[in-house]
Amino acid sequence: MNDSFKALHQLFYNKTKISKNELFILFDEVGIPKENCWRTIYRMIFDVRINSNPNLNQRIPRAFLEPVAIRALENIKNKDFSETAIFNLIKDYHSASSATCEDRLKVVVDELYELTNEFKSMTMEKQENIKTLESETVILIESDLNIDDKIKLIKSKFKKTMDLFKTDLIRLGQMSNTDHLTGLYNRRFFDEQLDIEASQSIKEKTCLNLLMIDIDDFKQFNDQYGHPIGDQALRIVSKNIQIICDDELSSNGIFFFPVRYGGEEFAVILPVVDINEAFKIAETIRKKISSYSFVVRDKKGGIKHHNLNLTVSIGLAMLDHRQTQANGIKALIENADAAMYDAKRAGKNCVKIRVE
Repeated sequence: MNDSFKALHQLFYNKTKISKNELFILFDEVGIPKENCWRTIYRMIFDVRINSNPNLNQRIPRAFLEPVAIRALENIKNKDFSETAIFNLIKDYHSASSATCEDRLKVVVDELYELTNEFKSMTMEKQENIKTLESETVILIESDLNIDDKIKLIKSKFKKTMDLFKTDLIRLGQMSNTDHLTGLYNRRFFDEQLDIEASQSIKEKTCLNLLMIDIDDFKQFNDQYGHPIGDQALRIVSKNIQIICDDELSSNGIFFFPVRYGGEEFAVILPVVDINEAFKIAETIRKKISSYSFVVRDKKGGIKHHNLNLTVSIGLAMLDHRQTQANGIKALIENADAAMYDAKRAGKNCVKIRVE
């Protein structure tokens, strides 16, 4: 029982690969009932391959799922397999799944709100541009200029207006890939860019690393100081990550891609550099954030809070070229995420590596 219980505990925290039959043997050894309801909920909690939110086709973050796993393990310890216990597990799992959905939808809604406002602003500006173009065209047609000069000037004004439209479309496209709060790339960009970088990495046999970065104890920070200051903290962490990426671009000419992955979790796509160099970059990010002290002021400029510090736990993983592109990307994200939780368990404010 003790060895099997430890194995089940490690399965959740270490993402050990295990077959369905092996998992069910483990369930038998720790005494989980054979009824489908118990087998299904325990498999959903401990089998990472099916740990996803069906509403978004997105995995449930370990932070949301961990309380469910703790309750499930407590049930085993206490041999509590009552009707109430199964209902509580199902309720908690549903809450974790819903929280994932709400967290992602909040980010999407905020992004859509920003894009809608920007689009409205652009539309109003363009209406004025079109009215100006119309009036200027009429003036030119009624002028005493010769026909060739009229055509040349009208074409020039039309080109200027079209260039403004093109500039706005480019800006709107950039906004659709940017997180409105932090200014980093968003999850949509992450999915697309990681696919591009993985394809190139496999084709050219170059390295591709991924950092998963999570702010330590951010919930407590939010509860203590409030969400506005929490948002300021997210912007500060983002700024420091961006500075490191910009410094690497200036020094080595390599583009890294910092992303707000969701909530207080960030990711950085690191093409080309090997895992040792990626680890150094991760350490640089960690040290820069942990050494940063920020001050919160009120509307009148008075200091509300000072010497506030944050730390981050960082997980690092490298793409395995032996896998297919889709499987390689999935494993890369899972390994980086698992390494990040290794860093949490190691005391936080550190970097851990997971290698297949």
